[in-house]
Amino acid sequence: MKRAWLAVLLVLLGCNSRHKDSLPAPPPVVCQDLEFQGALATPADGDVFLHEESASCTTVDVGVMVNNLTGIWTVGFDLVFPPAVVRFDGATVGPLLQQGSPTNPPALIVNSTSSEIQVSVSRLHPDPSVAAVGAVEVVHLRFSRVAAGSGVIDFDASSGSTVAETILDDSGNPRPASFGPGHGGLVTAL
Repeated sequence: MKRAWLAVLLVLLGCNSRHKDSLPAPPPVVCQDLEFQGALATPADGDVFLHEESASCTTVDVGVMVNNLTGIWTVGFDLVFPPAVVRFDGATVGPLLQQGSPTNPPALIVNSTSSEIQVSVSRLHPDPSVAAVGAVEVVHLRFSRVAAGSGVIDFDASSGSTVAETILDDSGNPRPASFGPGHGGLVTAL
């Protein structure tokens, strides 16, 4: 009797296994990339602007670019971003201030709140200033998805801004750089 039950059980399990094989596979999960669309279509000489470097389902990397400017040694700025859509995850020095194999690595200081990033990046003595020929990345920023939505990431040149948007040469003199308004862009999380 036990063998009969065992045989029936094996047949049922076998049928169930075959039934699972005949079911269609579930549809693949479709990933919607985060997206950043820069506002500045044609940067002028000295423009500092944001540009999407790469994007995935969960992150978007944005480059802070400098276009056709010489005498760059220190860059300072602050950005505002939509905290309901993305969070700031980190920054690294881009290739602009690493030109010419500097003796000392450039210094990068980043302070962030839930909706603002303050950045200062500089070469150190005895390394000379550098030049952006075309658009060259000075800082690489990473943002992560928080929720679906969209909002602006842009330089904050308001009177309440705590960091002056500026580029200085190695003597501390300002360079003719323009940070905006309208040099940021729109981040979208679908």
